[in-house]
Amino acid sequence: QPPHGSHAPVLRHAALGSGGPARRQGRRLQDREVLTTPLERARSKALRWLSARPRSEAQIRRRLERDGLSEVAGEVVVWLSRLGYLDDAAFARERARSLLAPGRLGPRLAERRLLSAGIPPPAAREAVAAAVAEAGRPGGGGEAALARILAERRARGAALDDLPERERARLARFLLGRGFSGGAVSRVLGGWLDAE
Repeated sequence: QPPHGSHAPVLRHAALGSGGPARRQGRRLQDREVLTTPLERARSKALRWLSARPRSEAQIRRRLERDGLSEVAGEVVVWLSRLGYLDDAAFARERARSLLAPGRLGPRLAERRLLSAGIPPPAAREAVAAAVAEAGRPGGGGEAALARILAERRARGAALDDLPERERARLARFLLGRGFSGGAVSRVLGGWLDAE
């Protein structure tokens, strides 16, 4: 029965052949190629995308629009949210933690990634701030500690204080490009001003 009172018939392809492998192939085609309403197709696609990895509401909407299902995208997002499969705040928190894992990105680039996923600016800032604060708990150290981990990894074991000035400048540019603030880079490498 199609949802929401749709009267569009659900049609199935006839099975191919009548015996052996051809019949089994026909059943597989029949199961896969059910012609459904746009809403059913959109729900199926969205669930498949979410089974691969968490996504934001905006990402689901964009994918559905790209697949020509924009007319039901809003309804699918509401349905998924009601089921608990879409939660932008939870998505932002988990994604920020992942992006700010030691040796990955700095807060600024992590925030830009969240914004590009459709998370509103205040929610993106809040999620990144929480992830940085989490990194600052015992054993953490906040943004500077995250920058130091990445700098040491990039320096391949060389002591950061012993690097030649040119290498430190290159490393500073790398860290700034990865989204760390000038203040954090300065604490790790010394002498670098915030580019802002």
